[in-house]
Amino acid sequence: MKMSYVEKFMFAFAIIEPLATIPQIIGIWFRHNTAGVSLATWLFYTLTSGIWLAYGIIKKDKPLIVSGLLWSTSQAIVVLGLLVR
Repeated sequence: MKMSYVEKFMFAFAIIEPLATIPQIIGIWFRHNTAGVSLATWLFYTLTSGIWLAYGIIKKDKPLIVSGLLWSTSQAIVVLGLLVR
């Protein structure tokens, strides 16, 4: 099945958008700076990304699945960093 331009854009966006978490991960894991980072907020982000991931799987929507996986993973890395620092 051929993807439309909108589908290609959304698939690329699903991969690129979670990269916004990288500076937070670097700050926590490499600079050991957790100042101003809320564990409750990041736990909530991780939970809601998991819900979107489940929805994407149910709907068999590849961009939602990719986005949900990447967001859940990146946010879980932040949460883990907050818990071990």
